[in-house]
Amino acid sequence: MQRRTFLAAMVSAPTLAALLAACGDDSVVSPGTSPGTSPDTSTTTVEPSGIPHPTGADEVVLRYGYEGGFVAPGTLFVSIPTLMITGDGRVIEPGATTAIYPGALLPSMFERSIDQAGIEALLSAAQKAGMLASPPDYQLPDGIGIADAPDTVLTINANNAQYLHRAYALGMADDPSSTPARVALSDFLGTLGNLADVVGAEHLGESAPLVAKQYRFQAMVVDPATYTEPAPTVVPWPASTGVELKAVTAEFGTCATIDAAAVGDLFSSANQLTFFEEAGVAYQLSVVAVLPGDAACTL
Repeated sequence: MQRRTFLAAMVSAPTLAALLAACGDDSVVSPGTSPGTSPDTSTTTVEPSGIPHPTGADEVVLRYGYEGGFVAPGTLFVSIPTLMITGDGRVIEPGATTAIYPGALLPSMFERSIDQAGIEALLSAAQKAGMLASPPDYQLPDGIGIADAPDTVLTINANNAQYLHRAYALGMADDPSSTPARVALSDFLGTLGNLADVVGAEHLGESAPLVAKQYRFQAMVVDPATYTEPAPTVVPWPASTGVELKAVTAEFGTCATIDAAAVGDLFSSANQLTFFEEAGVAYQLSVVAVLPGDAACTL
């Protein structure tokens, strides 16, 4: 099935007629915690000047992307952020995606460096845009209903707090009928499309393909005989990985984490019609690199 997608990075589809109530899940909590929990400051460093922010390799300073919407579960699982800035100075972004089918099994991701002055400039821009404050009401104006839409989610960890901005169907309503809060959020996210303009090109390194240290994945049982044009490729699942695919079936909502070294180029050389066989059963995998802030897998 197709769904309506948003902004320049997503593909459009017809709008469904049904009304969907707008939602606004906005909060300010301490980094790495949920509302109502105690802050965990064990790995957060407060800078001596400027805006305090996390500095760890596994910590997120800023993450912007999409959540939810009317898509297949496997699509949600491999969803990657439109932009991520990590505490140790990495910019992680999606790479170009071709329209050729089958495409690569792994979502294309690139990374480059950003120095601390660049991070400070980004946080300063966010503060000027009102993003380092308690999020306002991002609900759609009364009377506007849009179905099948994802939430646009911007998360910023700074000032020993987490600022979570969540807006349903952002970019779908025409500007004249939108709200000042939604326009402000959309405008700030628009500036992130050219990060060099925000932080200065001298604070950014060269972009290169992301080299994953770990992958997380789900598995779904498939019948290769039902696929004809193009025909799938079935390869054996290495027992040396230590993970049994039958234990990672998507039907049970489980996923597994595996070191990149354990699979070598198995995932990077596969495409969307590469199936993996274990004990006479074929599985289709949804695989993505583990990024800072990702939810832990159950296996």
